[in-house]
Amino acid sequence: MPISEGFLRRFGNLTEEYKFYNGEVTLRYNVKDHEYLLVTPKGLVVQDGVTSVCHIIDKSEVLLPWGCKVMGIKLVADIPKAVLPTGEVVVLQQTLADFELAVQKAKTAHKEKLEDAGEVGHIAHNWVENYIKSVLKGDEDRKLELLANMPFDERASNGAVAALDWMQRHNVRWISTERKIYSRKYGYAGTLDGLCTVDSCDDPQCCPHQFKDRLSISDWKTSNYLYPEYRLQTAAYQEAHEEESGDVVEDRWIIRLDKVTAKFEAWHLEAEAFPGDLKAFLDALDLTRSVRSIKADIDKRKDVQRTEKKRVKEVEK
Repeated sequence: MPISEGFLRRFGNLTEEYKFYNGEVTLRYNVKDHEYLLVTPKGLVVQDGVTSVCHIIDKSEVLLPWGCKVMGIKLVADIPKAVLPTGEVVVLQQTLADFELAVQKAKTAHKEKLEDAGEVGHIAHNWVENYIKSVLKGDEDRKLELLANMPFDERASNGAVAALDWMQRHNVRWISTERKIYSRKYGYAGTLDGLCTVDSCDDPQCCPHQFKDRLSISDWKTSNYLYPEYRLQTAAYQEAHEEESGDVVEDRWIIRLDKVTAKFEAWHLEAEAFPGDLKAFLDALDLTRSVRSIKADIDKRKDVQRTEKKRVKEVEK
Protein backbone atom coordinates (compact mmCIF):
# COMPACT_ATOMS: atom_id res chain seq x y z
CA MET A 1 0.00 0.00 0.00
CA PRO A 2 1.64 3.34 -1.00
CA ILE A 3 2.43 5.83 1.74
CA SER A 4 0.08 8.79 1.60
CA GLU A 5 1.28 12.34 1.03
CA GLY A 6 -0.24 13.41 4.36
CA PHE A 7 1.66 10.68 6.21
CA LEU A 8 4.96 11.72 4.64
CA ARG A 9 4.49 15.35 5.62
CA ARG A 10 3.32 14.61 9.16
CA PHE A 11 5.66 11.82 10.18
CA GLY A 12 8.41 12.14 7.60
CA ASN A 13 8.84 15.90 8.22
CA LEU A 14 8.83 16.41 4.46
CA THR A 15 7.59 19.43 2.55
CA GLU A 16 5.71 19.30 -0.72
CA GLU A 17 7.60 18.35 -3.88
CA TYR A 18 9.72 20.91 -5.73
CA LYS A 19 10.06 20.42 -9.47
CA PHE A 20 13.07 21.43 -11.59
CA TYR A 21 14.20 21.12 -15.21
CA ASN A 22 10.68 20.92 -16.63
CA GLY A 23 9.67 18.30 -14.09
CA GLU A 24 12.64 16.01 -14.74
CA VAL A 25 14.02 16.54 -11.22
CA THR A 26 12.02 16.40 -7.98
CA LEU A 27 13.23 17.46 -4.54
CA ARG A 28 11.68 17.49 -1.11
CA TYR A 29 12.90 19.18 2.05
CA ASN A 30 13.21 17.54 5.46
CA VAL A 31 12.23 20.28 7.90
CA LYS A 32 13.49 18.46 10.99
CA ASP A 33 16.95 17.59 9.67
CA HIS A 34 17.28 20.63 7.37
CA GLU A 35 18.11 18.42 4.39
CA TYR A 36 17.23 18.55 0.71
CA LEU A 37 16.26 15.15 -0.68
CA LEU A 38 16.39 14.10 -4.32
CA VAL A 39 13.49 11.84 -5.30
CA THR A 40 14.85 8.82 -7.23
CA PRO A 41 13.36 5.45 -8.26
CA LYS A 42 15.36 3.88 -5.43
CA GLY A 43 14.23 6.35 -2.78
CA LEU A 44 15.22 9.71 -1.32
CA VAL A 45 18.88 10.77 -1.61
CA VAL A 46 20.29 13.57 0.55
CA GLN A 47 21.72 16.49 -1.43
CA ASP A 48 24.20 19.08 -0.23
CA GLY A 49 22.61 22.33 0.92
CA VAL A 50 24.23 25.63 -0.07
CA THR A 51 24.16 27.09 3.45
CA SER A 52 25.56 23.91 5.02
CA VAL A 53 28.40 23.83 2.50
CA CYS A 54 29.31 27.45 3.28
CA HIS A 55 29.44 26.67 7.01
CA ILE A 56 32.70 24.81 6.43
CA ILE A 57 34.37 28.22 6.13
CA ASP A 58 35.94 29.32 9.41
CA LYS A 59 34.42 32.46 10.95
CA SER A 60 36.26 32.26 14.27
CA GLU A 61 38.40 35.31 13.48
CA VAL A 62 35.29 37.43 13.98
CA LEU A 63 33.19 35.23 16.28
CA LEU A 64 35.80 34.48 18.95
CA PRO A 65 36.50 38.13 19.85
CA TRP A 66 32.75 38.79 19.74
CA GLY A 67 32.04 35.84 22.04
CA CYS A 68 34.68 37.04 24.51
CA LYS A 69 33.18 40.53 24.42
CA VAL A 70 29.66 39.21 25.11
CA MET A 71 30.97 37.05 27.97
CA GLY A 72 32.76 40.03 29.50
CA ILE A 73 29.67 42.25 29.30
CA LYS A 74 27.54 39.55 30.94
CA LEU A 75 30.10 38.94 33.69
CA VAL A 76 30.44 42.63 34.55
CA ALA A 77 26.65 43.04 34.55
CA ASP A 78 26.12 40.14 36.97
CA ILE A 79 28.83 40.99 39.49
CA PRO A 80 27.20 42.57 42.59
CA LYS A 81 27.85 46.29 42.73
CA ALA A 82 26.92 49.32 44.80
CA VAL A 83 26.86 53.04 44.09
CA LEU A 84 28.62 55.21 46.67
CA PRO A 85 27.30 58.67 47.69
CA THR A 86 30.06 60.09 45.50
CA GLY A 87 28.56 58.33 42.49
CA GLU A 88 31.43 55.87 42.26
CA VAL A 89 30.45 52.28 41.48
CA VAL A 90 32.23 49.64 43.53
CA VAL A 91 32.21 45.84 43.40
CA LEU A 92 30.77 44.14 46.47
CA GLN A 93 32.53 41.26 48.17
CA GLN A 94 31.38 37.79 47.10
CA THR A 95 32.43 34.22 47.67
CA LEU A 96 34.55 32.28 45.21
CA ALA A 97 31.57 29.98 44.60
CA ASP A 98 29.39 32.97 43.65
CA PHE A 99 32.07 34.27 41.29
CA GLU A 100 32.50 30.86 39.66
CA LEU A 101 28.73 30.68 39.14
CA ALA A 102 28.78 34.11 37.49
CA VAL A 103 31.57 32.95 35.18
CA GLN A 104 29.60 29.82 34.24
CA LYS A 105 26.56 31.92 33.36
CA ALA A 106 28.69 34.34 31.35
CA LYS A 107 30.16 31.46 29.32
CA THR A 108 26.78 30.79 27.71
CA ALA A 109 25.92 34.44 27.08
CA HIS A 110 27.00 34.21 23.43
CA LYS A 111 24.51 31.39 22.82
CA GLU A 112 21.67 33.44 24.27
CA LYS A 113 22.74 36.40 22.16
CA LEU A 114 22.86 34.28 18.99
CA GLU A 115 19.43 32.79 19.68
CA ASP A 116 17.97 36.24 20.24
CA ALA A 117 19.60 37.62 17.10
CA GLY A 118 18.38 34.61 15.13
CA GLU A 119 14.81 35.15 16.30
CA VAL A 120 14.92 38.85 15.42
CA GLY A 121 16.41 38.04 12.02
CA HIS A 122 13.73 35.42 11.39
CA ILE A 123 10.96 37.92 12.16
CA ALA A 124 12.46 40.56 9.88
CA HIS A 125 13.08 38.06 7.08
CA ASN A 126 9.51 36.75 7.27
CA TRP A 127 8.05 40.25 7.13
CA VAL A 128 10.13 41.12 4.06
CA GLU A 129 9.17 37.83 2.40
CA ASN A 130 5.46 38.47 3.03
CA TYR A 131 5.78 42.01 1.71
CA ILE A 132 7.41 40.80 -1.52
CA LYS A 133 4.71 38.14 -1.92
CA SER A 134 2.02 40.82 -1.63
CA VAL A 135 3.79 42.80 -4.36
CA LEU A 136 4.08 39.76 -6.63
CA LYS A 137 0.38 38.98 -6.18
CA GLY A 138 -0.65 42.58 -6.73
CA ASP A 139 -2.43 42.43 -3.39
CA GLU A 140 -2.49 46.11 -2.44
CA ASP A 141 -4.62 45.54 0.67
CA ARG A 142 -2.17 42.99 2.07
CA LYS A 143 0.74 45.27 1.23
CA LEU A 144 -0.82 48.21 3.07
CA GLU A 145 -1.69 45.94 6.00
CA LEU A 146 1.95 44.88 6.32
CA LEU A 147 3.18 48.47 6.11
CA ALA A 148 0.71 49.47 8.83
CA ASN A 149 1.81 46.57 11.02
CA MET A 150 5.57 46.51 11.11
CA PRO A 151 7.24 43.84 13.32
CA PHE A 152 6.61 44.49 17.00
CA ASP A 153 10.28 44.05 17.92
CA GLU A 154 11.99 47.36 17.13
CA ARG A 155 15.12 45.63 15.82
CA ALA A 156 13.12 43.48 13.41
CA SER A 157 11.16 46.56 12.35
CA ASN A 158 14.41 48.41 11.66
CA GLY A 159 15.53 45.52 9.49
CA ALA A 160 12.29 45.67 7.51
CA VAL A 161 12.64 49.43 7.02
CA ALA A 162 16.20 48.91 5.74
CA ALA A 163 14.93 46.37 3.19
CA LEU A 164 12.25 48.77 1.97
CA ASP A 165 14.87 51.50 1.66
CA TRP A 166 17.02 49.29 -0.60
CA MET A 167 14.01 48.40 -2.75
CA GLN A 168 13.01 52.04 -3.17
CA ARG A 169 16.50 53.34 -3.96
CA HIS A 170 17.05 50.72 -6.66
CA ASN A 171 13.55 50.64 -8.16
CA VAL A 172 13.38 46.90 -7.46
CA ARG A 173 10.83 44.88 -9.41
CA TRP A 174 10.33 41.41 -7.97
CA ILE A 175 10.19 38.24 -10.02
CA SER A 176 10.14 35.68 -7.21
CA THR A 177 10.95 35.19 -3.54
CA GLU A 178 12.04 32.13 -1.54
CA ARG A 179 12.59 30.15 -4.74
CA LYS A 180 14.09 26.68 -4.39
CA ILE A 181 17.12 26.07 -6.61
CA TYR A 182 18.91 22.89 -7.63
CA SER A 183 22.09 22.30 -9.60
CA ARG A 184 21.84 19.03 -11.48
CA LYS A 185 25.43 19.53 -12.64
CA TYR A 186 26.93 19.81 -9.16
CA GLY A 187 24.27 18.16 -6.98
CA TYR A 188 23.40 20.89 -4.47
CA ALA A 189 20.19 22.67 -3.49
CA GLY A 190 19.13 25.79 -1.63
CA THR A 191 16.62 28.60 -1.27
CA LEU A 192 17.10 31.86 -3.14
CA ASP A 193 15.81 34.88 -1.19
CA GLY A 194 14.92 36.96 -4.20
CA LEU A 195 15.11 37.25 -7.99
CA CYS A 196 14.43 40.74 -9.29
CA THR A 197 15.13 43.48 -11.81
CA VAL A 198 17.20 46.33 -10.40
CA ASP A 199 18.31 49.84 -11.39
CA SER A 200 21.39 51.64 -10.14
CA CYS A 201 21.15 54.18 -7.33
CA ASP A 202 22.87 57.59 -7.17
CA ASP A 203 25.49 56.47 -4.64
CA PRO A 204 28.82 55.83 -6.44
CA GLN A 205 30.03 53.72 -3.53
CA CYS A 206 27.14 51.32 -4.19
CA CYS A 207 26.78 51.70 -7.96
CA PRO A 208 29.96 53.04 -9.61
CA HIS A 209 28.16 53.39 -12.95
CA GLN A 210 24.57 53.84 -14.02
CA PHE A 211 22.42 50.96 -15.29
CA LYS A 212 18.80 49.92 -15.64
CA ASP A 213 16.78 46.70 -15.67
CA ARG A 214 19.47 44.26 -14.60
CA LEU A 215 18.40 40.74 -13.65
CA SER A 216 19.69 40.30 -10.11
CA ILE A 217 19.82 37.92 -7.20
CA SER A 218 19.20 39.37 -3.74
CA ASP A 219 19.97 37.87 -0.37
CA TRP A 220 18.96 39.38 2.99
CA LYS A 221 21.29 39.25 6.00
CA THR A 222 20.65 40.50 9.54
CA SER A 223 24.08 39.58 10.93
CA ASN A 224 26.46 42.19 12.31
CA TYR A 225 28.99 41.48 9.56
CA LEU A 226 29.10 40.70 5.88
CA TYR A 227 30.99 37.41 5.85
CA PRO A 228 32.93 36.22 2.76
CA GLU A 229 30.82 33.03 2.68
CA TYR A 230 27.83 35.13 1.59
CA ARG A 231 29.53 35.69 -1.76
CA LEU A 232 29.95 31.94 -2.21
CA GLN A 233 26.34 31.34 -1.22
CA THR A 234 24.89 33.77 -3.76
CA ALA A 235 27.25 32.51 -6.49
CA ALA A 236 25.88 29.00 -5.89
CA TYR A 237 22.32 30.33 -6.26
CA GLN A 238 23.25 32.15 -9.46
CA GLU A 239 24.89 29.07 -10.98
CA ALA A 240 21.90 26.83 -10.23
CA HIS A 241 19.37 29.37 -11.53
CA GLU A 242 21.29 30.01 -14.75
CA GLU A 243 21.90 26.30 -15.25
CA GLU A 244 18.20 25.48 -15.11
CA SER A 245 16.63 28.57 -16.68
CA GLY A 246 19.20 29.70 -19.21
CA ASP A 247 18.90 33.25 -17.83
CA VAL A 248 21.95 35.47 -17.44
CA VAL A 249 22.08 37.01 -13.97
CA GLU A 250 24.01 40.29 -14.18
CA ASP A 251 24.26 41.26 -10.49
CA ARG A 252 24.18 39.80 -7.01
CA TRP A 253 23.08 41.87 -4.02
CA ILE A 254 23.93 40.86 -0.47
CA ILE A 255 22.05 43.27 1.75
CA ARG A 256 22.77 43.52 5.45
CA LEU A 257 19.74 44.94 7.25
CA ASP A 258 20.93 46.89 10.27
CA LYS A 259 18.70 46.18 13.28
CA VAL A 260 19.80 49.33 15.10
CA THR A 261 20.07 52.07 12.50
CA ALA A 262 17.34 50.85 10.08
CA LYS A 263 19.84 51.33 7.26
CA PHE A 264 21.18 48.80 4.78
CA GLU A 265 24.74 47.87 3.89
CA ALA A 266 25.03 46.24 0.48
CA TRP A 267 27.58 44.19 -1.37
CA HIS A 268 26.81 44.88 -5.01
CA LEU A 269 28.58 42.17 -7.02
CA GLU A 270 28.75 42.45 -10.78
CA ALA A 271 29.61 39.85 -13.42
CA GLU A 272 33.38 39.88 -12.98
CA ALA A 273 33.09 38.63 -9.36
CA PHE A 274 31.05 35.55 -10.29
CA PRO A 275 33.71 33.09 -11.59
CA GLY A 276 35.95 33.48 -8.54
CA ASP A 277 33.06 33.25 -6.07
CA LEU A 278 31.65 30.16 -7.78
CA LYS A 279 35.06 28.47 -7.79
CA ALA A 280 35.36 29.16 -4.07
CA PHE A 281 31.92 27.61 -3.48
CA LEU A 282 32.78 24.52 -5.53
CA ASP A 283 36.04 24.19 -3.57
CA ALA A 284 34.01 24.33 -0.36
CA LEU A 285 31.60 21.75 -1.80
CA ASP A 286 34.48 19.38 -2.61
CA LEU A 287 35.96 19.87 0.86
CA THR A 288 32.57 19.26 2.49
CA ARG A 289 32.21 15.97 0.65
CA SER A 290 35.79 14.91 1.41
CA VAL A 291 35.38 15.62 5.12
CA ARG A 292 32.07 13.76 5.15
CA SER A 293 33.73 10.75 3.54
CA ILE A 294 36.55 10.78 6.10
CA LYS A 295 34.08 11.04 8.99
CA ALA A 296 32.10 8.11 7.59
CA ASP A 297 35.31 6.05 7.41
CA ILE A 298 36.17 6.96 11.02
CA ASP A 299 32.66 6.00 12.17
CA LYS A 300 32.94 2.70 10.31
CA ARG A 301 36.26 1.92 11.99
CA LYS A 302 34.81 2.80 15.40
CA ASP A 303 31.86 0.46 14.76
CA VAL A 304 34.28 -2.36 13.93
CA GLN A 305 36.24 -1.66 17.10
CA ARG A 306 33.11 -1.62 19.24
CA THR A 307 31.91 -4.85 17.70
CA GLU A 308 35.28 -6.51 18.36
CA LYS A 309 35.36 -5.31 21.98
CA LYS A 310 31.87 -6.64 22.50
CA ARG A 311 32.87 -10.00 20.97
CA VAL A 312 35.92 -10.25 23.23
CA LYS A 313 33.80 -9.53 26.30
CA GLU A 314 31.34 -12.22 25.32
CA VAL A 315 34.19 -14.72 24.86
CA GLU A 316 35.67 -13.83 28.26
CA LYS A 317 32.34 -14.53 29.93
